[in-house]
Amino acid sequence: MRFSSLSKHPRHALPAGLAVLAGALVLAPGAMASHAPAAQAPTLGALTVIKAGHKTPVDVAGNHLHHGATIRKGTELRRWAVTMHGRTRHPVTLKCGAGEVHAGLAILDHSQVGFTVVGPASAYGARTIEVRVNAAPKVDPDGAHGHVYALCRKV
Repeated sequence: MRFSSLSKHPRHALPAGLAVLAGALVLAPGAMASHAPAAQAPTLGALTVIKAGHKTPVDVAGNHLHHGATIRKGTELRRWAVTMHGRTRHPVTLKCGAGEVHAGLAILDHSQVGFTVVGPASAYGARTIEVRVNAAPKVDPDGAHGHVYALCRKV
């Protein structure tokens, strides 16, 4: 006996229960696919500028600027709050002010987020840097937050 759900002849049609089961099996793989929205680029909050003469809250890599030290004349520390919305490879852009270039990047110790520089190849000395933000180990990337710091110097 041949079964066909397309046949109009009662002898060749699938019984109603089997037709429903066959339909469910065909639709199941698509129904089980993840419908979670794609992760968005992290959100940068408002910029805070810590001017020369003030104390730094972080150690800035590649510099002699350490936590608690005074920010030197001709430089400023820029801070952005950052919030992640899931794992993503979308970069965010950190920009120094007019007439300034990047001289170092930092995060607070034990931050929920970290970063990787993705461009330009020689980031220090450029006005803008693109970084890829990522969640710290054992931190859920959906909602992970922290601050990213950039030391900018006048040219």
